Amino acid sequence: MQPLLKVEGLTKSFGGVAALHDGRFELEGGSVHALCGGNGAGKSTFLSILMGIHKRDGGKIRRRGTLVEFNSPAGALASGIAIIEQELSPVPHMTVAENIYLGSEPSARFGGIDFKTMNRNAQTLLDRLEFNIRANQYMMNLSVAQMQLVEIAKALSHDAEVIFMDEPTSAIGEKEAQQLFAAIRRLKVEGKGVVYVSHRLSEIFQIADSYTVFHDGSYVGSGAWRTLIVPA
Repeated sequence: MQPLLKVEGLTKSFGGVAALHDGRFELEGGSVHALCGGNGAGKSTFLSILMGIHKRDGGKIRRRGTLVEFNSPAGALASGIAIIEQELSPVPHMTVAENIYLGSEPSARFGGIDFKTMNRNAQTLLDRLEFNIRANQYMMNLSVAQMQLVEIAKALSHDAEVIFMDEPTSAIGEKEAQQLFAAIRRLKVEGKGVVYVSHRLSEIFQIADSYTVFHDGSYVGSGAWRTLIVPA
């Protein structure tokens, strides 16, 4: 079976300065892959290229074995690739359902938004993911952890099969992090691929199946997480 996403030899320079020399990794369905590396390792540039924010200078991106080129985040999303960024940007005075389907609202028969269908679809999605959130709640009344879960639901409303999570626990506590991890495990069961970016090794050990390490804009190595030996 082809991996959900395979990247080889990705390169990118800004103003003649190389930000990424050799970005590569491979993501299997039903797994969580940790993308590791310190500040300046090239992770952000790598993600920006995969999401169509920046155009790559070189390298190949394959989606289920097919070469792809993304010129915008919308193009990546259309291919089933979504990102949940470190800085969340919910619309606080809108409901959960309205945030999930923002820009892709179902249309009523005679024009306008079909709110009944939108709320029903949103609640069905939230219940399937076992998120204890009501579709008609306002975003401003949710915790940060719940907002993270809404972002996951939003990604899946677009049938995303590959989900990037960039430092998703940076603003939440341990209890909320465990709720997020439970949601990630459910995504694995559904066959989704999650790319988890975090500086917290303790979290990665809990949730990741495999890893890739970047350093100074270059690929260092990858493998099954259980084979990684962390120096004392």
